[in-house]
Amino acid sequence: MNLELAWEKIADDGAKRERWLAGLYEKARRYIAYRQWEEALACLEQITLTEPGYRDTSELTAQAWQEVRLSQAYNRGLECLDSGDLEGAQNHLSWVVAHSPGYRDALARLREVQQQSRLIELYRKGLDYYTRGQWREAIEAFGNIIAIEPGYRHALDMLADSRQRLELADKYAQATALVQEKNWDAAAELFLQIQAQAPGYADVAEQLRQAERMRSLHHLYEQGRQAYREGNWSQAIDFLDQVVAAQEDFLDAAHLLREAIREKQLVYLSQDAQEAFDAGRWAEAIEHYQAIVAMRPDYPRAQARLIEARRQWQVEKAYGEGLIKFKARRWLEAIVRFEEVLALDPGNHNVRKLLAQASLHKKLEDLYTQAQQSLRVGRWAEAIEWLEQIQSLQEGYGDVERLLERARLQLQLSNLYDQGVRAWEAGLRSQALAAFVQIMDLDPNYRDVAQRVKAAQAVAG
Repeated sequence: MNLELAWEKIADDGAKRERWLAGLYEKARRYIAYRQWEEALACLEQITLTEPGYRDTSELTAQAWQEVRLSQAYNRGLECLDSGDLEGAQNHLSWVVAHSPGYRDALARLREVQQQSRLIELYRKGLDYYTRGQWREAIEAFGNIIAIEPGYRHALDMLADSRQRLELADKYAQATALVQEKNWDAAAELFLQIQAQAPGYADVAEQLRQAERMRSLHHLYEQGRQAYREGNWSQAIDFLDQVVAAQEDFLDAAHLLREAIREKQLVYLSQDAQEAFDAGRWAEAIEHYQAIVAMRPDYPRAQARLIEARRQWQVEKAYGEGLIKFKARRWLEAIVRFEEVLALDPGNHNVRKLLAQASLHKKLEDLYTQAQQSLRVGRWAEAIEWLEQIQSLQEGYGDVERLLERARLQLQLSNLYDQGVRAWEAGLRSQALAAFVQIMDLDPNYRDVAQRVKAAQAVAG
C-alpha cells in the first residue's frame, strides 16, 4: 500500500512539473509575442535550468538574447545620438543594422547620424575656409549644408556673410588693381562703395585719402619697382627710399625697399659664399650660406650649396680625424671615420683604399692577438692557424715568421713527446727512445726528455 502511494505521489509530482513547465513555456511565448524579451528570457532560463532540452527553448532563448542585444545596442545608439556622441551612435546603430536591417527605425536613425556627421564636417570645413578668408570655398561648404538641411545652425547667416565678404574682397581687389593701373577715379568709386557697404573695411579710408597723393608717388614707385624687377638693387633702393620717405605705407614700397636692401646684401653674401665654396673653405661657406638661407630660404642654389658645403665639411672633418687615427694605428676608430666619409662621398677612392688598409691592419692585429693568446696557453695548432692566416694576408708581418716557426716546432715536439710517452707506457722502449732522441736533437731542454732518454737507455742496456 505504501508503495502504491509513493508511485502515485511521483506521478502526481511529474504531472505538476510538466504543468509548471508548460505554463512557463506559454508565458515565455506570450512575452515573446509582446516583444518583452527580458521577461521571456527569465522564463526560458527557469525552464532551461529545470529541463535543458524542453521543446524549442534553446532556439527561443537565442532569439530572445539576440533581441535583447539589438534593443540594448539600439537604445545605446539613441543615447549617444541624444548626447551628441555621433561616433558612438554610428557604431551602435551600424551594429544593429548589420545584424537586423529592418530593426525598428535603426536604419533611418543611422542615416540621420551619418547625415549629422556629414553636416558637422561640412560646417567645420566652412568655418575653416571662413577663418582663412577662402570665401568661395566657404560659400560652397555652407551652400551644401543648406541643401541638405536649410535650418542647420548658422549656416544661412554664414553663407550670406561669406558672399558679402567675397563681394567686398572682389571689389577691393578690383580697386587695388585700378590703383596699380593708375585709374584713380574708378578706384575711388569702388572704395566709396566698399566703405558704404562695410565701414572700416581694410584700409579703404586711407586709400581714399591718399588717392590723389598716389598719383605723384606712383611715378617714383614704378621706377623703383622696375629697377627691382630688373635686379638693379642700388637704383631700386634710391627710388623706393624716396617713396617711403614721403609715405611709409605706400602700396608695398616699404616691403620692396626692404627686399631690395636684402637682395643687395644677399648679392654680397652670395659672392663671398661662392668664393669660399670654390676655395674649399667649407666652414666659411657654411656660415655665409646659412646667413643667406636665414634671410631667404628660396635663394637660388643656396640650400643646395649649403647642403653640399656641410657635406664637404663633414667629409673633410671625418677624413682628417680618420687620418689621425690611421697614423696612430687606432684602426677601429679610423675605420669608423673612413666609413663615415664613404657614406657621404661614396666615390672617394683614396678613402676607400685607406679604409681597406685600416680594415686589413685591424684584422691582422686581431689575428695576431688571437695567435699570441694561443701561444701563451700552448695551443700550438690553433696558433699556427692564426699565424698562417696572417701570412696569407701579409707576408713579413711583425715577428709572425719567427712565431710560426716556434709554434710548428712546439707542435712537433709535443706530438713526439706524446708518442714517446705512449710507446713507453705500452712497453715499446725502443720506439719511446727513438721519439725522445728526436726531441733531444730539436730541443735538449724540452720538459723531462733528458731524464726519459737516460731511463730508456738504461732499460735498453
